[in-house]
Amino acid sequence: MARRSAQISLKLRDKFVFQNKANVQWFPGHMKKGVEQIQASLHNIDGVLEIHDARIPFSGRNNQLRDVFHVRPHVLVLNKSDLADLSRKKEIEEKLYSQGINHVQFTASLAKDIFKVIRKDIVPILLKDIQSRPRFRPDIHNHYNIMVIGVPNVGKSTMLNKLRESYTKQGKGAAVGASPGVTRSVMNKVRVNFDPDMYVVDTPGILSPKIGSVDTGMRLCLCDSIPNRLMGEDHIVDYMLYWLNKHHNFKYVKYYDLKEPCDDVMDFLAQIAIKNQFVMKTKELTHSGGLQYRLNFVRAATFVLKDFQRGNLGKIMLDDDYLDF
Repeated sequence: MARRSAQISLKLRDKFVFQNKANVQWFPGHMKKGVEQIQASLHNIDGVLEIHDARIPFSGRNNQLRDVFHVRPHVLVLNKSDLADLSRKKEIEEKLYSQGINHVQFTASLAKDIFKVIRKDIVPILLKDIQSRPRFRPDIHNHYNIMVIGVPNVGKSTMLNKLRESYTKQGKGAAVGASPGVTRSVMNKVRVNFDPDMYVVDTPGILSPKIGSVDTGMRLCLCDSIPNRLMGEDHIVDYMLYWLNKHHNFKYVKYYDLKEPCDDVMDFLAQIAIKNQFVMKTKELTHSGGLQYRLNFVRAATFVLKDFQRGNLGKIMLDDDYLDF
């Protein structure tokens, strides 16, 4: 099987073409408002926790907020690391350091050891950096405000809740959802620690106003940071197939019990729909007078994307090309 897959992979695409490049954008009004709120609140902030997806450590990080990192102590938390291929972890860290990111932590907010990681690593690193610098708010002693920022659906609100639970069960946590855009504005402070007093401010997921490339947009879609409907589920799955095949990652062949790798997204989705009986009724009548049934490609694509996002198709590092420059 492996030899057959390798032979077929030579015939697969070496380039992904997406005709409607204008669709690779998403910057709704609440994001613009969120940037303005963050900038207005910055004078009251002592440090920044940036949460991002470990599968795309470089793609999609908001350029508008880069200035925030340079004027405040900053820790980049690469979440969902349990879904990421970290075989080149050291190279990722070195690349981020070269970009001015001094503190990088790989985490999985739903892992059993997340509370230990927060108490022993993330919070101490950030507090040490804050305490080593002149305070922007010298009138307040032993009282710290931490802002949590990042692109949509990378686990910001979940991490905030874990921070709170790490030290106290008191207080109301942040809303958490399964789709991008749940947090819509800069929220009130949530107390997460008493010694020293530490408050965390949640913010909406904010993307760059202009996404640099089709690859970046598709990678954000694959990691569920852009709603699937904006790009089209079939186009996102098409990019997934292209990326997996290009990297000779054929785990999906075995997982979906296919005969061989596939480079035709509609053929691939048809096989998924047939195997899982994803069909829908149409108003067209058959010769016998009954309703016509058609394969439900949208349902099949959504099914595949959930498998990808849950790690069922293997651990992934979508940004490996950033390490080759």
